[in-house]
Amino acid sequence: MADSGALRTQRYKLHKAGDHSLCKHAPGTERRPDAQDGRPPAASVTDPVGELRSLGGRLRAAHEADPGNALIARELRMTLQALTGGRSDGDSELEALFAELGAS
Repeated sequence: MADSGALRTQRYKLHKAGDHSLCKHAPGTERRPDAQDGRPPAASVTDPVGELRSLGGRLRAAHEADPGNALIARELRMTLQALTGGRSDGDSELEALFAELGAS
């Protein structure tokens, strides 16, 4: 049976005020004490350059799959610029990535 209008209104007002005691949650979505906004806590990044390289590889694959997607192209460009700092530092893997992108 559906909730009454009065109960829905009360739930809405309490939710808006930050009290989620009447909120309905789908099974298995209970909030864990260590979660923020329903998401698990973020893992700490120990190798930011490695993460950027991994992101660059995923973005390259996504760009090859959909070359007309300007958002993917922009993110790939920004990731590559972040990796190089606007210059090439002799990183052979990065230079190979640039060569592959230039060939396509």
